[in-house]
Amino acid sequence: MKAYRDLTSVQRKERTGRRFSLTGLGILFLGMMASFVPNFYPPGTEPPHAVAAFLQDYWALASFIALPAGFLCASLGSYFINRYARRRWPGSRIIGRPDEVFERNLKGFDDKFAFFAHSLPQSNYVVTGPCGVLLFSVRNDRTRVTIQGDRWRERFSFGRIFTLFAREGVGYPPQELADQTKKMRELLDKAPPPPAGSGPERQLSLAEVPIEGAALFLNDLAQVEMDGATIPVLRADQLKEYIRRRAKEVKLNPATTRALTDYLREQSKHQEEG
Repeated sequence: MKAYRDLTSVQRKERTGRRFSLTGLGILFLGMMASFVPNFYPPGTEPPHAVAAFLQDYWALASFIALPAGFLCASLGSYFINRYARRRWPGSRIIGRPDEVFERNLKGFDDKFAFFAHSLPQSNYVVTGPCGVLLFSVRNDRTRVTIQGDRWRERFSFGRIFTLFAREGVGYPPQELADQTKKMRELLDKAPPPPAGSGPERQLSLAEVPIEGAALFLNDLAQVEMDGATIPVLRADQLKEYIRRRAKEVKLNPATTRALTDYLREQSKHQEEG
């Protein structure tokens, strides 16, 4: 399988996350130090310089502001790190970014298939091949989700309060995939017309290529209860079988498969890796 990822963008967002995290920790540390100002410069004493006078007057305000500001920065950092940094995944020995874990679950597919990670503006996770175009709404968190028809609900826990800004939450994947499908269809509609020809092996118009979306929970500890979900909902270990099943249903011929991959590669922003 060929993989096309915008590694430059992924690494930039990882660095952004680490900077936010370090900034948040620094702000929290300064806030903690500000709370000790009354011990260093007790009220009623003459401060030795202007900075000490300022701290003596405003230490409480500085400490009060530092707590939410530091927490917000650290949480934003975690938001980026959870999506774009390598980490150990619960319940396994795997260390990798979400897109790398996704790709690990695609091992065994030949070069008829292609994986686009963070390289297409229409969707962060796209697989193409004899299966047509598959879009994935990926969730990385350890979560507990109940799905009833088109209703998605994440169960409440107190731990969610402390990770409010760091977690992506379950959101609403059906609408997310509908938006991605619309954008992908618009992109394929702009593809050049196929060369003239006839027969079962002729290249089809890319506007005719089927597009389907699925929700994917990468974290093995995610708990999902389903009753009549309106879109495919997968665990990581179900990904490969889902793609194979779609390939048998769609059966896109080799000429169209090559044209599809080539066109999306041209539209993607990616870098060659090692």
